Amino acid sequence: MLDDDAEAGRRLAAVTRLQADYSRFVDDRDGEALAGLYAAGGALVLGDREIGGERELAAFAAGGPRAVHSQGVPSIRLRPDGDIDAVSSFTVVVADTGAILAGRYTDRMTWEDGRLLFARRHVDIRIARRDAG
Repeated sequence: MLDDDAEAGRRLAAVTRLQADYSRFVDDRDGEALAGLYAAGGALVLGDREIGGERELAAFAAGGPRAVHSQGVPSIRLRPDGDIDAVSSFTVVVADTGAILAGRYTDRMTWEDGRLLFARRHVDIRIARRDAG
């Protein structure tokens, strides 16, 4: 039982670290660091737009607005192949405009060279308040 608990704790820590790094790197507009969170062939999906590849992911982060992301505690599920599915809520406040976005991240994460990385991160924006007033 202890081994199972320890492994579950290790997986949860890896999931939350990956998600926290995503928020920090997007907020800091650190494109290179953000691109490093994706597995080979990994993609970020925003609506009907799919952003994949190191250059495209780096450009996405580097070109974003100054913002602060907050993410909820993820619900995770271990897949039979060892990958992890995670779902969590998020809120983003854009610094320059005060716009507020909120929604859900649906993630597929995979282990690559001993690191947990995004295979696919789907961003579902459910609330978009564009004005500060």
